[in-house]
Amino acid sequence: MTPYIECPEFCPRPGCRFYDPERAAAEQWYCRYGSFFTKARGLIKRFRCKSCGKTCSTQTFSLHYWTHSTEDYETLMKGVCSCSGLRQHARFTDVSFRVVQNRIRHLARNCLAVIARAAEGYALSADLVMDGFESYTRSQYFPNNITMLVGSRSQYIYGAIHTLLRRKGRMSEMQKTRRAMIDAHWRPPHKGIRRDCAQLLEDHAPMIDAACRTSPCSLYSDEHQEYPRALQMVSTLNRALKQGRLRHCRVSSRRARTVNNPLFAVNYVDRQIRKNMGEHVRETVKQGREVNCQMERMAIFMTMHNFLSPHRITDGVGRYLGPKHADEAGIDTSSQKLHLARLYTHRHLWGHIRDKTQWQKRVWLHEYENPPAVDYRSGEVSETRVALPPGRLYRHFLA
Repeated sequence: MTPYIECPEFCPRPGCRFYDPERAAAEQWYCRYGSFFTKARGLIKRFRCKSCGKTCSTQTFSLHYWTHSTEDYETLMKGVCSCSGLRQHARFTDVSFRVVQNRIRHLARNCLAVIARAAEGYALSADLVMDGFESYTRSQYFPNNITMLVGSRSQYIYGAIHTLLRRKGRMSEMQKTRRAMIDAHWRPPHKGIRRDCAQLLEDHAPMIDAACRTSPCSLYSDEHQEYPRALQMVSTLNRALKQGRLRHCRVSSRRARTVNNPLFAVNYVDRQIRKNMGEHVRETVKQGREVNCQMERMAIFMTMHNFLSPHRITDGVGRYLGPKHADEAGIDTSSQKLHLARLYTHRHLWGHIRDKTQWQKRVWLHEYENPPAVDYRSGEVSETRVALPPGRLYRHFLA
C-alpha cells in the first residue's frame, strides 16, 4: 500500500515559482495550515505556499488523490498485464468497475511520466523497427492500428499511437448494412495511418537524427505503402534519408517470423500484447470500448514491458533479476530507480514533464476521438455514452 506522505514537494499552482520541484527543494517554501479528518485515511495535514498562498494537503501529492479508498496499484498493474478483465479485477478486489477504471487512469499517467523521463538525455545507439498492431475498439466494425516504434535489439517500446480504421474484408449482407449505417454518421479520418505515423516519427525525430549524425541508422518496417510517405512528411528524417544517414529498410510481412527476421522486435512485442492483454486476445470478450482508455492500458503495458519485465525469460531461479528491455536499450536505469520506486505512490504531473511528445499528450489529456455508438435497429446514433468525450476530463487529471 501507499506510504503516508509527510510533506509537500512543490507548490501545486502552475504559475508559482515553487511549482518546479528542484527550486522548491532548495527553499522552505511552505508553512503548516492546519489539518482535516477523513474516514478513509484519518488525519490529513494541510500546507500553504509562502509565495502565492495556494493551499494543499499531503493527499495532493499522492497517487490516491481525489479518491475515497486506498487500492493496491501494483496488484492493478499486474492484473492489467496478465490478461485480466476490468470487471474480473473488480470482483477479485471487491470494488466497483468504475473504481478500477479510475485507478487505471491514475496509474497510466504515472507510467507515461516514467517513459517520458527515461527519454530525457537519451542517446539512441541501435536501429529501430516500426509496425502496426491491429486490433479493434468496441466492435469489429471499428478496427484500429496501433503503430509502435521499437528498438531492434532491445525490444524497448519508444512510443505508440492509435489510428481508427474502416472495417474491410469479407462481410455478410447484414454486416454490410450495419457498416453502411455507421458510414452515414462517421468515417475514420482520411490517410489516418500516414498522418499518425508521421506524428510518431516527428516525436522521435530529434533522437533519431542525433543518432544518425554519429553513424548511419536503419529504420525497418514492412511494405506498408504509408510508411515511406510518413517519413517524407517529417523534414528532419526526410533530409537524413536523402543524405544517406538514415536507411529505410522494407521487409515483407510474409517472411518467417524468426529471430533472424529484421522485424522480430515488433513481432515479439505483438506476441506479448496478444498474450498479456485481455482486450487484444483473439476472439476476446474483453475488448476495449473506448480509445483513450485503451491507450491508457497500453501505456501501463509499455512500462511493465520496458522497465519491469526481463529481456529474456528463463526457467532459472533468478529469472526476474536479469536485465530489462530498458537496460538493453542503453537507458540509464539507475536514474530511473527513483521514478520507478514512486510509480505506485507519488503523483506525477503533466507540467513537470520536460520533453513532451504528442503521442503522450493524446493519451494523458484524452484527445482521441471516439466513433459514435449506432443503434442498428433505427440506424440513428445512440445516446449511450461509453466514456468521457475528449476535453471532458476532470480538472485534477489535466494537471
